Amino acid sequence: MCGIIGYIGKDKASKILLNGLKRLEYRGYDSCGIGVVDNDKLIIKKNVGKVEEVAEREGFLDVDGCVGVGHTRWGTHGFITKENSHPHTDCKEEIAVVHNGIISNYKELKEELIKKGHKFKSETDTEVVPHLIEEELKKFEEINEENYIKAVKNAIKKLKGTYALVIINKNFPNLLIGARNESPLILGIKDDSYFLGSDITAFLDYTNTAIPLEDGDIVVIKKKDNGYDVVIENNGTPVKREVMEINWDISSAEKMGYPHFMLKEIMEQPEVLKVSAKISAEEIKELAKCIKDYDRIYFVAMGTSLHAAMVAEYLFAKLGKLVIACDASEFLNKGVVDKKTLVIGITQSGETYDTLKALRFAKSKGAKTGAIVNVLGSTATRETDITVMIGAGIEIAVCATKTYTSQLMILYRLFIEYGKLLGRDMSRYEKEIDKIPNYIKEVLDKKETIKKIANNLKVNNYIFISKGINLASAMEGALKFKEITYLHAEGMSGGMLKHGTISLIDENMDTVAIVPPRNSSVFSSILSNIEEVRARGGKVIAITPVEIEGAENILVPEVIEEISPIVYAPAFQLLAYYKAVELGRDVDKPRGLAKSVTVE
Repeated sequence: MCGIIGYIGKDKASKILLNGLKRLEYRGYDSCGIGVVDNDKLIIKKNVGKVEEVAEREGFLDVDGCVGVGHTRWGTHGFITKENSHPHTDCKEEIAVVHNGIISNYKELKEELIKKGHKFKSETDTEVVPHLIEEELKKFEEINEENYIKAVKNAIKKLKGTYALVIINKNFPNLLIGARNESPLILGIKDDSYFLGSDITAFLDYTNTAIPLEDGDIVVIKKKDNGYDVVIENNGTPVKREVMEINWDISSAEKMGYPHFMLKEIMEQPEVLKVSAKISAEEIKELAKCIKDYDRIYFVAMGTSLHAAMVAEYLFAKLGKLVIACDASEFLNKGVVDKKTLVIGITQSGETYDTLKALRFAKSKGAKTGAIVNVLGSTATRETDITVMIGAGIEIAVCATKTYTSQLMILYRLFIEYGKLLGRDMSRYEKEIDKIPNYIKEVLDKKETIKKIANNLKVNNYIFISKGINLASAMEGALKFKEITYLHAEGMSGGMLKHGTISLIDENMDTVAIVPPRNSSVFSSILSNIEEVRARGGKVIAITPVEIEGAENILVPEVIEEISPIVYAPAFQLLAYYKAVELGRDVDKPRGLAKSVTVE
């Protein structure tokens, strides 16, 4: 998740872009840059570092001009370098582009463009866009405003993946162009100027009038002597979009109007998972081949990432492959590692101490290593043989929510690619990928029901139970709950209840049962566990695809079991969130916890 801004108007663009980037820095902070057309010159200022320090070092405010673009980066393609920071330009350095999202077919496009003589300076997916526009312009005998706009539209048609793009050209300083597909882009409107931004914070200091663009929209803003022409098209047809008045202050806007970052991050999972469904395709294939070729496979992780690894155990078992999810802090004590071992670390930050220690131990024994990670340029990405980015963007709340479901999406795709290598028909599973965001939306639409149930929880002790692949959901649900409510919660398999824990069940111990889909072999087992709890006077909250008699039901979509951990996750995340809010907890920064655990 990156932050982008575009401006066209009468004021100094660099000043407005800098202010917008400071507001957008919560979306990305490894590098930043601006591009401004100043006296028929395209001036690019960019580098690695936080916005304020880069702006001062590079002299952002030394640039004049009234049209420009800006970007603050959370890297997904290419390391954190000046060359990989945005804006990116064409060979002639006439066109500048900033981008948020993933161009999934960039490698094929880049190869074609290189064959045609284009020279690339970065490792990013974004850089193909200005070169594509440059190539499309060559098809016109006359280079004028109308043909330039056509070239931009033709280039965008060739892109696959997710993108919010803002584009300027030094030869057409009166034009600002934006395009959106599955990445947010908002048009800001003021009497004498227009803005484009990843979100309202980019320009809220200047205007609260905005038009949220929709997927497939291309907006062309043309500055004229007596005002502006603004045209929004979708599939070549002009469209009208609703104008909104945003009544947020800056703090609220950064959270998109939500009271906490945690709730914002829970609610943005449908959009985030569209990115996770496309990112790192080649790396996933490479890692799947390694899983096939190596004898022993470990996933090492801590906390939430370990629960994601547990889901992987069940997925690969369906294909007859033993993989082991291991607490990274114990790996040195029980890992059996040699040159035929593959060790994959799952770590949101890429800096988790115990996971890095496990990966280094594996490397010292000659093992192949991989990392599934959210932060490009982190230690894990530098020290492992294969890096798979999850594409979740910055997660500000300490509690992992969207990064967990993004990890699960990556693991699900890894499972599919491995199955293909075995010659299995994985089409049934592939078809579900594009459906997952809509399933998640269905769960999020139940948030008021979940809030009511959460506010009705009155005890201090909770057990989360499930079976099969959703044992991981029970463990993660309990972790989320105790992390932010500060109430005791533990997760376990339903089968473990009778082995001691059931003696605790009474009116002072509530049970959250995560009920698998009806086609699951363990569906009836969990129903039996629920009856055992109720027979002992225990209250049951069921996260379930069917109504459970005698329980407080949070209904989730009926899906195939393999994706149910992804689809169920927002339900227990919201349950924990609303209970913590009711108790007055510091939801985004719970006591004693850190976002990245970098000590033993």
